[in-house]
Amino acid sequence: MGDPRRESDDSGYEAIVHEAGTFYVIRESIQMTERDKFHAIIEELRDLSPKNYTISKQCPSEFEFEGDSKGFEGAIAVRDLDFEVVMLGLCEGNHCSEKKKSDKGHGRIVAMKKAYNSTDGSCEWKTIRTIKIPKSADFKDYSSITMDSMDRVAITSQEDSQLWIGNLNGKTPSGLWDIEAMDFDNDDYDLYDFPKNDQCMTVYCNIEGIHWINEHMLIAVSDKMKKSQDFRCFDKDQSVHVFTLP
Repeated sequence: MGDPRRESDDSGYEAIVHEAGTFYVIRESIQMTERDKFHAIIEELRDLSPKNYTISKQCPSEFEFEGDSKGFEGAIAVRDLDFEVVMLGLCEGNHCSEKKKSDKGHGRIVAMKKAYNSTDGSCEWKTIRTIKIPKSADFKDYSSITMDSMDRVAITSQEDSQLWIGNLNGKTPSGLWDIEAMDFDNDDYDLYDFPKNDQCMTVYCNIEGIHWINEHMLIAVSDKMKKSQDFRCFDKDQSVHVFTLP
């Protein structure tokens, strides 16, 4: 969809969110005009057709990254107590960092809300707070996130080929979210390996997207395998997969 050559550099698209008729697509971490400053870009799409779309807004995140490879890898959207959209961006690296990315079990989600500059009308997704992912998601990286109607959050790791499922707290009886009260239940979670081959070796090496189909089933997508990866990763790359929970 659209012109794949629209950007002169790597587009870095890593997440897509649909909320109340609007599609939000997130570019992971883009170097801004100011030297050495990296921010995610959240685009809002309209006039979607089978072959094209119109970008109605492009707003950077206030949250700053250390480089272009460990930004937001997934996202979900909720409504806060003012019924405004809050974007929950999943950082790929531990501590939302490239330098500390290998410090396992320190996943982070950044809660953001769009704001406008009263002087020039520019927009920015302002950081509200950062939410810690429980250490039970002891991952080297965090590759995608989704949430169902029961507030169960599923998070995947590409490098560990695993799936973590836990409960997100903070929803009020009205169905709106108290962002300041938002946290995970540390004691109520499930951790799964994606299926292995007959030699108990990893074959789902590149899980990059996850979404609930129903309370027992999820759909996932795989990225292209890396040149450095073993040949066994080839069979499942660039594919769509459906998994049933045990």
